[in-house]
Amino acid sequence: MSGIFRLRLFLDFVAVGLVIACLAYWWLDNLWHELFGTALFALVIAHNVFNRRWYGTAGRKRHGLVRLFNVATIACLAAGMLIMLVTSLLISRDAFAFLALDGSFAIREIHMFAGYWVLAVIAIHLGTRWAVVMHVFRAAFGIEGHSPVRTVALRLAAAAIFFWGARSIVEMGFGSKLMLTYALDMWDFNDATLAFFVNYGSIVGLFATATHYGLMAIERRRQENSRSSAPAPFRR
Repeated sequence: MSGIFRLRLFLDFVAVGLVIACLAYWWLDNLWHELFGTALFALVIAHNVFNRRWYGTAGRKRHGLVRLFNVATIACLAAGMLIMLVTSLLISRDAFAFLALDGSFAIREIHMFAGYWVLAVIAIHLGTRWAVVMHVFRAAFGIEGHSPVRTVALRLAAAAIFFWGARSIVEMGFGSKLMLTYALDMWDFNDATLAFFVNYGSIVGLFATATHYGLMAIERRRQENSRSSAPAPFRR
């Protein structure tokens, strides 16, 4: 596993952390929010530079259901990031104040809604790459071979993250924010700063694990159907 590949994966996780940090607007002042957002877009540019070859091959490869899902996820992520970028420039008060518009409440709303959707789609995109993530971690810690105990432990951990994420969706009102019914709510960062990041981290984990195991089930079903529809071997 090359060092460049590990760096790319590390930067992807940093990008997820930056999105969550940007959602903690009331914990930051506006300048830090904009600086974190600028760093996020710089990482997005770096991510696309690292993966530029994918765009040249995406249209030439055969598109199964799983690959089509991955392409759709990347398209949605690109659209969400573009909306966030444009709206962030139009409402900037510090870093890019010279581009800001007056009376831009509606743009702020769009920016906030796009931010929550970007977090969800990034988590789904991470889930499509989860097998690669696990491979990197196994290589980094020198884990080899198959262990039933380790498999059970990892699946129990995934289940715990899934259920904690489901609880966090309710606690953070995440579903309402994705449905454009966002109401101004104030998280008490004086009492529960860590809980904010843990809750949103678990929501990312929920979307990622659900995507990973969902795609695994689809692929397993496809392989079973392929075997059942294969012609029987010719016997003389």
